[in-house]
Amino acid sequence: MTTKDLLENSIMKISKQAGLEMSDTFHLTPLSRDPGGLFIMEVMLPGRERLCEAIRNAVTGFPSDSESGRIVLLPEVVDEIILVAQPIPAGFLPAVGREALMDVDRNGDKNAPRV
Repeated sequence: MTTKDLLENSIMKISKQAGLEMSDTFHLTPLSRDPGGLFIMEVMLPGRERLCEAIRNAVTGFPSDSESGRIVLLPEVVDEIILVAQPIPAGFLPAVGREALMDVDRNGDKNAPRV
């Protein structure tokens, strides 16, 4: 599955979780050939604001200005959209979480779980 496919499926999943059916409301265009590249997300009316708000509520890095209908998605935002929409397996702790726990443990908190 390509990054574009993952991103598209993730956006549809986020919209469904928000109670929206937006499969025909947006189009993704990759702007680079590398796997972590840029995308343009073109969102059509009338559901533009509702879809953008649903994604913005789930993804902190999603751009706040969605009036133009063409939104540039940076690689970090693409990764965040995909990550938010994926189920997290039981017992899984993202790398960021592990680093934070190790930092706390290094600072002397004996109650911090060891990784």
